[in-house]
Amino acid sequence: MQKSYETILIVRPTLNDQEIAELIENYRGILVREGAEILHLADLGKKKLAYTIRHFQNGHYALYRYQAPAAAVRELERSLKINEDLLRFLTVKLDEKELAVLQAAAAAQAAAAAAAPDVPPAAPPAGTEA
Repeated sequence: MQKSYETILIVRPTLNDQEIAELIENYRGILVREGAEILHLADLGKKKLAYTIRHFQNGHYALYRYQAPAAAVRELERSLKINEDLLRFLTVKLDEKELAVLQAAAAAQAAAAAAAPDVPPAAPPAGTEA
């Protein structure tokens, strides 16, 4: 039985972009190999941490939303635990209502992005300094 899950992880900010991309792809591959269906994968970029973790003030965030059997989640978490490049990770099980709300929000955001014309940002009003 496949259930819906969401995993967010925080990667050390000292890794370069290529290493981070490889790490994110590696975990996506683990999920797919274990029979998961990836619903959403987002590289959220570098963000300031709420508190210092292992002497780091910043971390690189990645978010996975997927449907998977319990064995796939166990394998992913086992792999996450042994990687020293990760500062933290959290996996939560989504119920059907949460999943429906998240999918509706993603669809609305995609529709808004597609409908928005490519307009350059407005210039500041005359007489003001930028």
